[in-house]
Amino acid sequence: MSINRTDAEKMRRLAQEGKKISNIVSEDFPELDYWDVYIEVYGSGERSSLGIKRMITNRLNSLVASTSRIERGKIAKELQGLVWHLYNNHKTNTWKLAKIRETLGE
Repeated sequence: MSINRTDAEKMRRLAQEGKKISNIVSEDFPELDYWDVYIEVYGSGERSSLGIKRMITNRLNSLVASTSRIERGKIAKELQGLVWHLYNNHKTNTWKLAKIRETLGE
């Protein structure tokens, strides 16, 4: 199914803000299939906060199970990148929320 640019940007923004893909489909784009939204979100390189949290959990489990020092180093470096990604998303969302509150006069 062809998804217009405006809808695609909205999907990516919602996922970046932490909304689950299943909720994006059910609440915002019920006419689309789950996989259409999934491909649009992940095809653009955006990841949801929940997805990143799961990736971190999986990497931590791999880190504990790994017996190779080199492998543990690679996993630790990847974990650092994922944590920075979450931190930067949080900073961006905090800034957006402050601007919204300012606009609303709170």
